[in-house]
Amino acid sequence: MNYDEVLEYIHEKEDRGIVPGLDNIEKLLSLLQNPEQRLPAIHIAGTNGKGSIMAYVETVLRLLGLKTGRYISPAIFDYRDRWIIDGNIPSREYVADVFTRLAPFVTEAESILPPGPTSFEIETAAAFMMYEDSGCDVNLIECGMGGRLDATNVFISTPVVVLAKISMDHMQFLGETVFDIAKEKLGIVKEGDTVVSYPQDAEIMDFIRGYLNENFENVKLIEADTSELEIVKEDLSGSSFIYKGVKYGIGLLGRHQIYNAITAIETVNAFVHFINSMNDDIMYVEEAETGAGVTEVNGSEWSFGKGYSDCVRKTDMCLDGLTRFIVAGLAKTVWKGRLEKINDDPQVYIDGAHNTDAWLTLAGNLERYFTDKRKVFIIGVLKDKEYRQMVDILAPYMDYAVTVTTINNKRALSGDILAKLIEEKGVSAESAPDYESAVKMAFEKTDEDSVIIACGSLSFTGDITRIVKKCS
Repeated sequence: MNYDEVLEYIHEKEDRGIVPGLDNIEKLLSLLQNPEQRLPAIHIAGTNGKGSIMAYVETVLRLLGLKTGRYISPAIFDYRDRWIIDGNIPSREYVADVFTRLAPFVTEAESILPPGPTSFEIETAAAFMMYEDSGCDVNLIECGMGGRLDATNVFISTPVVVLAKISMDHMQFLGETVFDIAKEKLGIVKEGDTVVSYPQDAEIMDFIRGYLNENFENVKLIEADTSELEIVKEDLSGSSFIYKGVKYGIGLLGRHQIYNAITAIETVNAFVHFINSMNDDIMYVEEAETGAGVTEVNGSEWSFGKGYSDCVRKTDMCLDGLTRFIVAGLAKTVWKGRLEKINDDPQVYIDGAHNTDAWLTLAGNLERYFTDKRKVFIIGVLKDKEYRQMVDILAPYMDYAVTVTTINNKRALSGDILAKLIEEKGVSAESAPDYESAVKMAFEKTDEDSVIIACGSLSFTGDITRIVKKCS
Protein backbone atom coordinates (compact mmCIF):
# COMPACT_ATOMS: atom_id res chain seq x y z
CA MET A 1 0.00 0.00 0.00
CA ASN A 2 1.08 3.62 -0.46
CA TYR A 3 0.98 6.29 2.27
CA ASP A 4 -2.53 7.53 1.47
CA GLU A 5 -3.74 3.94 1.63
CA VAL A 6 -2.10 3.60 5.06
CA LEU A 7 -4.12 6.57 6.31
CA GLU A 8 -7.30 5.05 4.91
CA TYR A 9 -6.44 1.66 6.42
CA ILE A 10 -5.92 3.15 9.89
CA HIS A 11 -9.04 5.28 9.59
CA GLU A 12 -11.08 2.14 8.99
CA LYS A 13 -9.62 0.51 12.10
CA GLU A 14 -10.50 3.55 14.22
CA ASP A 15 -14.11 2.37 14.20
CA ARG A 16 -13.03 -0.30 16.70
CA GLY A 17 -12.54 2.52 19.21
CA ILE A 18 -10.59 2.19 22.45
CA VAL A 19 -10.45 -1.39 23.72
CA PRO A 20 -8.40 -1.71 26.93
CA GLY A 21 -6.65 -5.07 27.21
CA LEU A 22 -3.57 -6.89 25.96
CA ASP A 23 -4.93 -9.95 24.13
CA ASN A 24 -4.97 -8.36 20.67
CA ILE A 25 -1.59 -6.65 20.87
CA GLU A 26 0.10 -9.70 22.38
CA LYS A 27 -1.27 -11.91 19.62
CA LEU A 28 -0.18 -9.48 16.91
CA LEU A 29 3.31 -9.10 18.37
CA SER A 30 3.70 -12.87 18.73
CA LEU A 31 2.90 -13.25 15.02
CA LEU A 32 5.68 -10.71 14.38
CA GLN A 33 8.13 -12.75 16.52
CA ASN A 34 8.00 -10.17 19.35
CA PRO A 35 10.23 -7.32 18.13
CA GLU A 36 9.49 -5.42 21.38
CA GLN A 37 11.57 -7.93 23.36
CA ARG A 38 14.81 -7.43 21.43
CA LEU A 39 15.65 -3.88 22.49
CA PRO A 40 15.88 -2.27 25.94
CA ALA A 41 13.05 0.14 26.68
CA ILE A 42 12.27 3.08 28.91
CA HIS A 43 8.51 2.95 29.50
CA ILE A 44 6.56 5.94 30.81
CA ALA A 45 3.04 6.29 32.19
CA GLY A 46 1.31 9.27 33.76
CA THR A 47 -1.37 11.88 33.19
CA ASN A 48 0.69 14.92 32.21
CA GLY A 49 4.29 15.50 31.21
CA LYS A 50 5.10 12.17 29.54
CA GLY A 51 6.08 13.84 26.28
CA SER A 52 8.26 16.50 27.88
CA ILE A 53 10.11 14.06 30.14
CA MET A 54 10.82 11.73 27.24
CA ALA A 55 11.91 14.65 25.03
CA TYR A 56 14.57 15.51 27.60
CA VAL A 57 15.63 11.87 27.92
CA GLU A 58 15.72 11.37 24.16
CA THR A 59 17.94 14.41 23.60
CA VAL A 60 20.45 13.34 26.25
CA LEU A 61 20.63 9.73 25.07
CA ARG A 62 21.21 10.83 21.51
CA LEU A 63 24.09 13.05 22.69
CA LEU A 64 25.51 9.96 24.37
CA GLY A 65 25.56 8.25 20.99
CA LEU A 66 22.48 6.06 21.35
CA LYS A 67 20.08 5.70 18.44
CA THR A 68 16.60 6.15 19.89
CA GLY A 69 13.17 5.02 18.79
CA ARG A 70 10.41 7.03 20.41
CA TYR A 71 6.68 6.31 20.35
CA ILE A 72 4.18 9.02 21.31
CA SER A 73 0.46 9.67 21.04
CA PRO A 74 -1.43 11.52 19.87
CA ALA A 75 0.44 12.89 16.87
CA ILE A 76 0.23 16.68 16.74
CA PHE A 77 1.59 18.07 13.48
CA ASP A 78 1.67 15.00 11.24
CA TYR A 79 0.36 11.45 11.50
CA ARG A 80 3.97 10.19 11.36
CA ASP A 81 4.92 12.22 14.45
CA ARG A 82 4.04 9.24 16.66
CA TRP A 83 7.12 7.36 15.41
CA ILE A 84 10.39 9.22 16.00
CA ILE A 85 13.57 7.50 14.87
CA ASP A 86 16.81 9.09 16.05
CA GLY A 87 15.07 12.45 16.35
CA ASN A 88 13.32 12.33 12.96
CA ILE A 89 9.90 11.26 11.73
CA PRO A 90 9.97 8.43 9.18
CA SER A 91 9.36 9.08 5.50
CA ARG A 92 5.96 8.39 3.96
CA GLU A 93 7.53 5.70 1.82
CA TYR A 94 8.98 3.91 4.85
CA VAL A 95 5.67 4.07 6.76
CA ALA A 96 3.93 2.61 3.73
CA ASP A 97 6.51 -0.18 3.53
CA VAL A 98 6.09 -1.07 7.23
CA PHE A 99 2.30 -1.17 7.01
CA THR A 100 2.45 -3.23 3.84
CA ARG A 101 4.50 -5.81 5.72
CA LEU A 102 2.37 -5.52 8.86
CA ALA A 103 -1.09 -5.77 7.28
CA PRO A 104 -1.08 -9.57 6.63
CA PHE A 105 -0.26 -10.19 10.29
CA VAL A 106 -3.11 -7.89 11.32
CA THR A 107 -5.45 -9.92 9.09
CA GLU A 108 -4.24 -13.14 10.71
CA ALA A 109 -4.75 -11.65 14.19
CA GLU A 110 -8.28 -10.62 13.18
CA SER A 111 -9.09 -14.19 12.21
CA ILE A 112 -7.82 -15.49 15.57
CA LEU A 113 -9.34 -12.85 17.86
CA PRO A 114 -12.08 -10.98 15.97
CA PRO A 115 -12.65 -8.14 15.41
CA GLY A 116 -8.89 -7.76 15.78
CA PRO A 117 -6.38 -5.07 16.80
CA THR A 118 -7.43 -1.45 17.20
CA SER A 119 -5.73 1.36 15.30
CA PHE A 120 -3.56 2.16 18.34
CA GLU A 121 -2.51 -1.46 18.70
CA ILE A 122 -1.54 -1.61 15.03
CA GLU A 123 0.43 1.64 15.35
CA THR A 124 2.17 0.26 18.44
CA ALA A 125 3.22 -2.90 16.60
CA ALA A 126 4.44 -0.72 13.72
CA ALA A 127 6.62 1.22 16.18
CA PHE A 128 8.43 -1.89 17.36
CA MET A 129 8.95 -3.01 13.75
CA MET A 130 10.38 0.38 12.78
CA TYR A 131 12.77 0.63 15.69
CA GLU A 132 14.16 -2.85 15.14
CA ASP A 133 14.42 -2.21 11.37
CA SER A 134 16.31 1.01 12.04
CA GLY A 135 18.90 -0.45 14.40
CA CYS A 136 17.80 1.54 17.42
CA ASP A 137 19.68 1.04 20.68
CA VAL A 138 16.80 1.86 22.99
CA ASN A 139 13.02 2.32 22.73
CA LEU A 140 11.34 5.25 24.52
CA ILE A 141 7.71 4.21 24.83
CA GLU A 142 4.84 6.35 26.12
CA CYS A 143 1.61 4.76 27.31
CA GLY A 144 -1.38 5.87 25.29
CA MET A 145 -3.79 5.75 28.24
CA GLY A 146 -3.45 4.28 31.70
CA GLY A 147 -0.83 1.57 31.86
CA ARG A 148 -1.95 -1.85 33.04
CA LEU A 149 -4.19 -2.49 30.01
CA ASP A 150 -2.45 -0.13 27.60
CA ALA A 151 -1.23 -1.65 24.34
CA THR A 152 2.35 -0.58 25.15
CA ASN A 153 2.41 -2.76 28.29
CA VAL A 154 4.01 -5.72 26.55
CA PHE A 155 7.50 -5.86 28.04
CA ILE A 156 8.80 -8.78 30.09
CA SER A 157 11.02 -6.32 31.96
CA THR A 158 12.19 -2.76 31.50
CA PRO A 159 15.48 -1.16 32.56
CA VAL A 160 13.59 1.94 33.69
CA VAL A 161 9.90 2.67 34.23
CA VAL A 162 8.95 6.35 34.58
CA LEU A 163 5.89 7.79 36.29
CA ALA A 164 5.05 11.27 35.06
CA LYS A 165 2.65 13.44 37.05
CA ILE A 166 -0.50 11.51 37.97
CA SER A 167 -3.85 13.28 38.21
CA MET A 168 -7.45 12.93 37.01
CA ASP A 169 -8.15 12.04 33.37
CA HIS A 170 -9.89 9.27 31.39
CA MET A 171 -11.97 8.41 34.46
CA GLN A 172 -14.42 6.39 32.36
CA PHE A 173 -11.60 3.91 31.73
CA LEU A 174 -9.18 4.29 34.64
CA GLY A 175 -11.32 4.84 37.74
CA GLU A 176 -13.07 7.56 39.69
CA THR A 177 -10.28 8.45 42.15
CA VAL A 178 -6.71 9.54 41.63
CA PHE A 179 -5.61 6.42 43.52
CA ASP A 180 -7.52 4.19 41.07
CA ILE A 181 -5.75 5.99 38.25
CA ALA A 182 -2.35 5.70 39.94
CA LYS A 183 -2.88 1.95 40.34
CA GLU A 184 -3.58 1.62 36.62
CA LYS A 185 -0.42 3.59 35.79
CA LEU A 186 1.62 1.38 38.12
CA GLY A 187 0.43 -1.63 36.14
CA ILE A 188 3.43 -1.23 33.81
CA VAL A 189 5.92 -2.05 36.58
CA LYS A 190 7.51 -5.51 36.52
CA GLU A 191 9.57 -7.36 39.13
CA GLY A 192 13.17 -6.17 39.00
CA ASP A 193 12.39 -2.81 37.34
CA THR A 194 13.79 0.53 38.43
CA VAL A 195 10.96 3.07 38.81
CA VAL A 196 11.62 6.81 38.53
CA SER A 197 8.84 9.11 39.69
CA TYR A 198 8.04 12.75 39.06
CA PRO A 199 7.64 14.67 42.36
CA GLN A 200 4.01 13.67 42.90
CA ASP A 201 1.60 15.17 45.41
CA ALA A 202 2.35 13.72 48.85
CA GLU A 203 -0.64 11.38 49.04
CA ILE A 204 0.06 9.99 45.56
CA MET A 205 3.72 9.45 46.41
CA ASP A 206 2.70 7.60 49.56
CA PHE A 207 0.37 5.42 47.50
CA ILE A 208 3.14 4.62 44.99
CA ARG A 209 5.56 3.61 47.75
CA GLY A 210 2.94 1.43 49.39
CA TYR A 211 1.90 -0.25 46.15
CA LEU A 212 5.47 -1.11 45.19
CA ASN A 213 6.29 -2.42 48.65
CA GLU A 214 3.18 -4.62 48.75
CA ASN A 215 3.43 -6.04 45.23
CA PHE A 216 7.15 -6.49 44.52
CA GLU A 217 10.20 -7.92 46.22
CA ASN A 218 12.82 -6.34 43.98
CA VAL A 219 11.79 -2.95 42.58
CA LYS A 220 13.92 0.14 43.13
CA LEU A 221 12.09 3.47 43.45
CA ILE A 222 13.89 6.72 42.64
CA GLU A 223 12.01 9.93 43.41
CA ALA A 224 12.82 13.26 41.77
CA ASP A 225 13.58 15.26 44.92
CA THR A 226 12.41 18.87 45.09
CA SER A 227 14.24 19.32 48.42
CA GLU A 228 17.43 19.12 46.31
CA LEU A 229 16.10 21.73 43.84
CA GLU A 230 16.85 25.45 43.81
CA ILE A 231 15.16 27.51 41.10
CA VAL A 232 17.42 30.31 39.91
CA LYS A 233 15.40 31.94 37.12
CA GLU A 234 12.02 31.59 35.40
CA ASP A 235 10.93 33.80 32.52
CA LEU A 236 9.76 33.58 28.91
CA SER A 237 13.29 32.74 27.74
CA GLY A 238 13.30 29.56 29.86
CA SER A 239 14.44 28.55 33.32
CA SER A 240 17.63 27.77 35.19
CA PHE A 241 17.91 25.73 38.35
CA ILE A 242 20.33 23.86 40.56
CA TYR A 243 19.60 20.19 41.22
CA LYS A 244 21.79 18.16 43.54
CA GLY A 245 24.53 20.76 43.23
CA VAL A 246 24.56 21.01 39.42
CA LYS A 247 23.22 24.01 37.48
CA TYR A 248 20.95 23.34 34.49
CA GLY A 249 19.15 25.51 31.95
CA ILE A 250 16.04 24.63 29.92
CA GLY A 251 14.10 26.35 27.17
CA LEU A 252 10.73 24.75 27.91
CA LEU A 253 8.49 27.13 29.84
CA GLY A 254 6.78 26.63 33.18
CA ARG A 255 7.55 25.40 36.69
CA HIS A 256 6.23 21.97 35.72
CA GLN A 257 8.94 21.72 33.07
CA ILE A 258 11.58 22.11 35.76
CA TYR A 259 9.98 19.19 37.61
CA ASN A 260 9.85 17.21 34.35
CA ALA A 261 13.53 18.00 33.82
CA ILE A 262 14.66 16.68 37.21
CA THR A 263 12.60 13.54 36.53
CA ALA A 264 14.46 13.17 33.24
CA ILE A 265 17.81 13.64 35.01
CA GLU A 266 17.00 10.74 37.33
CA THR A 267 15.78 8.66 34.39
CA VAL A 268 18.97 9.09 32.38
CA ASN A 269 21.12 8.32 35.42
CA ALA A 270 19.08 5.17 36.13
CA PHE A 271 19.32 3.96 32.54
CA VAL A 272 23.05 4.58 32.20
CA HIS A 273 23.67 2.89 35.54
CA PHE A 274 21.69 -0.09 34.21
CA ILE A 275 23.90 -0.23 31.12
CA ASN A 276 27.00 0.04 33.30
CA SER A 277 25.88 -2.76 35.59
CA MET A 278 25.10 -4.94 32.58
CA ASN A 279 28.54 -4.24 31.15
CA ASP A 280 30.57 -4.85 34.29
CA ASP A 281 31.35 -8.49 33.47
CA ILE A 282 31.91 -8.31 29.72
CA MET A 283 32.48 -4.88 28.27
CA TYR A 284 35.91 -3.55 29.28
CA VAL A 285 37.57 -3.80 25.85
CA GLU A 286 40.13 -1.80 23.92
CA GLU A 287 39.28 0.22 20.81
CA ALA A 288 41.67 -1.88 18.72
CA GLU A 289 39.69 -5.02 19.53
CA THR A 290 36.30 -3.62 18.56
CA GLY A 291 36.93 -1.17 15.78
CA ALA A 292 33.96 0.68 17.22
CA GLY A 293 33.31 4.32 16.55
CA VAL A 294 34.03 6.45 19.63
CA THR A 295 32.59 9.82 20.62
CA GLU A 296 34.75 11.87 22.96
CA VAL A 297 33.27 14.63 25.11
CA ASN A 298 35.33 16.24 27.86
CA GLY A 299 37.64 13.25 27.92
CA SER A 300 34.94 10.60 28.40
CA GLU A 301 34.50 8.09 25.60
CA TRP A 302 31.40 6.01 24.87
CA SER A 303 30.39 3.68 22.10
CA PHE A 304 27.02 1.97 21.84
CA GLY A 305 25.79 -0.70 19.48
CA LYS A 306 22.41 -2.35 18.94
CA GLY A 307 20.49 -4.06 21.74
CA TYR A 308 21.34 -5.27 25.23
CA SER A 309 24.32 -7.45 24.40
CA ASP A 310 26.03 -4.94 22.11
CA CYS A 311 25.95 -1.86 24.36
CA VAL A 312 29.69 -1.20 24.67
CA ARG A 313 31.21 1.07 27.28
CA LYS A 314 34.56 2.23 25.90
CA THR A 315 35.89 3.74 29.11
CA ASP A 316 34.37 4.15 32.53
CA MET A 317 32.38 7.37 32.65
CA CYS A 318 32.22 8.96 36.08
CA LEU A 319 29.05 10.74 37.13
CA ASP A 320 30.65 14.12 36.41
CA GLY A 321 31.21 13.04 32.81
CA LEU A 322 27.62 11.89 32.37
CA THR A 323 26.35 15.08 33.99
CA ARG A 324 27.96 17.15 31.23
CA PHE A 325 25.86 15.30 28.67
CA ILE A 326 22.70 15.80 30.73
CA VAL A 327 23.34 19.53 31.10
CA ALA A 328 23.86 19.86 27.34
CA GLY A 329 20.87 17.67 26.50
CA LEU A 330 18.39 19.51 28.71
CA ALA A 331 19.51 22.83 27.24
CA LYS A 332 18.99 21.54 23.68
CA THR A 333 15.57 19.96 24.27
CA VAL A 334 12.63 21.23 22.25
CA TRP A 335 9.08 19.92 22.65
CA LYS A 336 6.32 21.28 20.47
CA GLY A 337 2.91 22.37 21.68
CA ARG A 338 3.70 22.96 25.35
CA LEU A 339 3.39 26.68 26.10
CA GLU A 340 5.27 27.20 22.86
CA LYS A 341 5.59 30.59 21.24
CA ILE A 342 4.71 30.21 17.57
CA ASN A 343 4.37 33.85 16.47
CA ASP A 344 5.75 37.27 17.45
CA ASP A 345 3.32 39.77 15.95
CA PRO A 346 0.85 39.21 17.42
CA GLN A 347 2.34 37.03 20.13
CA VAL A 348 0.76 33.57 19.97
CA TYR A 349 1.40 30.68 22.34
CA ILE A 350 -0.02 27.18 22.01
CA ASP A 351 -0.48 24.78 24.89
CA GLY A 352 -1.80 21.24 24.64
CA ALA A 353 -3.42 21.41 28.11
CA HIS A 354 -6.32 18.96 27.91
CA ASN A 355 -7.29 17.96 31.46
CA THR A 356 -7.90 19.58 34.82
CA ASP A 357 -4.35 19.37 36.13
CA ALA A 358 -2.90 20.70 32.88
CA TRP A 359 -5.36 23.61 32.89
CA LEU A 360 -4.33 24.46 36.45
CA THR A 361 -0.70 24.41 35.33
CA LEU A 362 -1.52 26.66 32.40
CA ALA A 363 -3.37 29.06 34.71
CA GLY A 364 -0.29 29.26 36.94
CA ASN A 365 1.91 29.99 33.94
CA LEU A 366 -0.46 32.69 32.70
CA GLU A 367 -0.27 34.33 36.10
CA ARG A 368 3.51 33.99 36.22
CA TYR A 369 4.37 35.19 32.70
CA PHE A 370 1.49 37.26 31.31
CA THR A 371 0.15 39.43 34.12
CA ASP A 372 0.75 42.58 32.06
CA LYS A 373 -0.92 41.24 28.89
CA ARG A 374 -4.51 41.11 27.71
CA LYS A 375 -5.18 37.50 26.89
CA VAL A 376 -7.19 36.43 23.84
CA PHE A 377 -7.99 32.72 23.79
CA ILE A 378 -8.58 30.27 20.98
CA ILE A 379 -10.10 27.21 22.66
CA GLY A 380 -11.21 23.81 21.43
CA VAL A 381 -12.05 20.90 23.69
CA LEU A 382 -13.31 17.32 23.51
CA LYS A 383 -16.72 16.61 24.98
CA ASP A 384 -15.45 13.68 27.07
CA LYS A 385 -13.12 16.03 28.99
CA GLU A 386 -13.97 18.03 32.12
CA TYR A 387 -14.64 21.14 30.05
CA ARG A 388 -16.78 22.88 32.67
CA GLN A 389 -13.81 22.74 35.02
CA MET A 390 -11.62 24.09 32.23
CA VAL A 391 -13.88 27.12 31.96
CA ASP A 392 -13.91 27.60 35.73
CA ILE A 393 -10.10 27.45 35.87
CA LEU A 394 -9.23 29.59 32.85
CA ALA A 395 -12.06 32.18 32.74
CA PRO A 396 -10.38 34.39 35.40
CA TYR A 397 -7.41 34.78 33.03
CA MET A 398 -9.47 35.69 29.97
CA ASP A 399 -8.96 39.45 30.12
CA TYR A 400 -10.33 40.52 26.78
CA ALA A 401 -12.16 38.26 24.37
CA VAL A 402 -12.35 34.61 23.49
CA THR A 403 -12.75 32.80 20.20
CA VAL A 404 -13.78 29.16 20.46
CA THR A 405 -14.02 26.57 17.76
CA THR A 406 -15.24 23.02 17.28
CA ILE A 407 -12.27 20.66 16.94
CA ASN A 408 -12.02 18.50 13.82
CA ASN A 409 -12.69 15.37 15.85
CA LYS A 410 -15.85 13.30 16.27
CA ARG A 411 -15.38 13.59 20.06
CA ALA A 412 -15.38 17.41 19.86
CA LEU A 413 -17.52 19.66 22.01
CA SER A 414 -19.53 22.18 20.01
CA GLY A 415 -17.93 25.61 19.91
CA ASP A 416 -21.36 27.16 20.47
CA ILE A 417 -21.79 25.27 23.74
CA LEU A 418 -18.32 26.24 24.89
CA ALA A 419 -18.84 29.90 24.00
CA LYS A 420 -22.07 29.98 26.03
CA LEU A 421 -20.33 28.52 29.08
CA ILE A 422 -17.57 31.12 28.84
CA GLU A 423 -20.04 33.98 28.45
CA GLU A 424 -21.79 32.78 31.61
CA LYS A 425 -18.53 33.66 33.39
CA GLY A 426 -18.78 37.23 32.15
CA VAL A 427 -16.23 36.92 29.37
CA SER A 428 -16.94 37.89 25.76
CA ALA A 429 -16.86 34.76 23.58
CA GLU A 430 -17.54 33.97 19.94
CA SER A 431 -17.82 30.63 18.17
CA ALA A 432 -15.80 30.42 14.98
CA PRO A 433 -16.95 28.13 12.14
CA ASP A 434 -13.46 26.75 11.50
CA TYR A 435 -9.83 27.02 12.59
CA GLU A 436 -8.81 29.68 10.10
CA SER A 437 -11.74 31.90 11.07
CA ALA A 438 -10.86 31.41 14.74
CA VAL A 439 -7.28 32.57 14.14
CA LYS A 440 -8.35 35.59 12.07
CA MET A 441 -10.97 36.60 14.66
CA ALA A 442 -8.38 36.34 17.42
CA PHE A 443 -5.89 38.43 15.43
CA GLU A 444 -8.52 41.15 15.04
CA LYS A 445 -8.94 41.37 18.81
CA THR A 446 -5.27 41.93 19.62
CA ASP A 447 -3.12 45.02 20.04
CA GLU A 448 0.48 45.53 21.15
CA ASP A 449 -0.47 44.70 24.75
CA SER A 450 -2.19 41.40 23.90
CA VAL A 451 -1.18 37.78 23.71
CA ILE A 452 -3.12 34.93 22.09
CA ILE A 453 -3.32 31.62 23.92
CA ALA A 454 -4.50 28.58 21.93
CA CYS A 455 -5.36 25.71 24.26
CA GLY A 456 -7.88 23.07 25.32
CA SER A 457 -6.68 20.00 23.46
CA LEU A 458 -3.62 18.53 21.78
CA SER A 459 -5.92 17.62 18.90
CA PHE A 460 -5.85 21.00 17.21
CA THR A 461 -2.54 22.60 18.17
CA GLY A 462 -0.83 21.42 14.98
CA ASP A 463 -3.55 22.85 12.73
CA ILE A 464 -3.63 26.12 14.68
CA THR A 465 0.15 26.42 14.33
CA ARG A 466 0.01 25.99 10.54
CA ILE A 467 -2.80 28.54 10.20
CA VAL A 468 -1.11 31.11 12.46
CA LYS A 469 2.06 30.94 10.33
CA LYS A 470 -0.08 31.28 7.21
CA CYS A 471 -2.04 34.30 8.51
CA SER A 472 0.76 36.25 10.18
